Amino acid sequence: MHRLLATARSRLGRRSRRLLAGPVFVVAVGLVAFGFFAGFGATSSATQPIVSKNPEVLAQGQYLFDVHCSACHGVGGVGQGARHVPSLIHVGAAAADFYLITGRMPLNAVGDQAQQHSPFFTASQIEDLVSYIADLPHIHHSTLQGPGIPSILPLCSKRDVAPVSGDQATNGGTSSDCVTLAYGQETFALNCSQCHQITGAGGIVSNGMIVPSLKDAPALVVAEAMRVGPQPMPRFGPGQLNEKQLSAVVHYVEYLHHPKDLGGLTVSGFGPVAEGFVGILAGLGLLLFASRMIGTRA
Repeated sequence: MHRLLATARSRLGRRSRRLLAGPVFVVAVGLVAFGFFAGFGATSSATQPIVSKNPEVLAQGQYLFDVHCSACHGVGGVGQGARHVPSLIHVGAAAADFYLITGRMPLNAVGDQAQQHSPFFTASQIEDLVSYIADLPHIHHSTLQGPGIPSILPLCSKRDVAPVSGDQATNGGTSSDCVTLAYGQETFALNCSQCHQITGAGGIVSNGMIVPSLKDAPALVVAEAMRVGPQPMPRFGPGQLNEKQLSAVVHYVEYLHHPKDLGGLTVSGFGPVAEGFVGILAGLGLLLFASRMIGTRA
């Protein structure tokens, strides 16, 4: 009798585990997929860099460049056309600082998409390298200059925001040197949301290119990215986005770090497709579980 009861309990346990395996597997796959996409684009913190003309700083920057960068970019940053490695003579301080503080450089292999990683160099080494690269036009006796470190205008206080018209209305909606979040959202929606989404969640575009999330992107990184245009992002020079527009976008992205969500669970702000996927996943999982449990009682 005891043996029969033990056998029955064992069979019931195995059957219960088989019934639970399907729903558990579905939920696990969904959680792994969501965690993978939600982790795109974590960005390192950044402080305002110092571009120095000190000969000692430039010499240290040249030494670091020769050791770590010249194998691809050539001595003096002249590039290698045969390997499709660009020259750095005219890229400017903003490009050097952006690629170094976000860990996008050095690349593992020529031709790879430069993606976010922990910085390879220390903060002081990055300042040395940025100063050296910013000085390359002088070294090569060139008058062409790349974009420098961008400045960011402050957010407007309530007294700074007043009804305006004409040119002021198309330049931030304020009559002073400050910007509003509303103008930042408008500019971001027109120029950035097609790839980054209006919530800054990021994603993937054609050819498998990754568009990073902006949820933790520091202000300076956002400003430099707009001026530099890291692949696959286009470059927004002063002719496309002026100082007010750039500053407004930066402050809107900062707002996205902790937005005022009034609709409940945001699912990392990926939008209705991702939210619908999670809803269907949870709903189907519960229905599958319920139907299997009901089926055992038939």
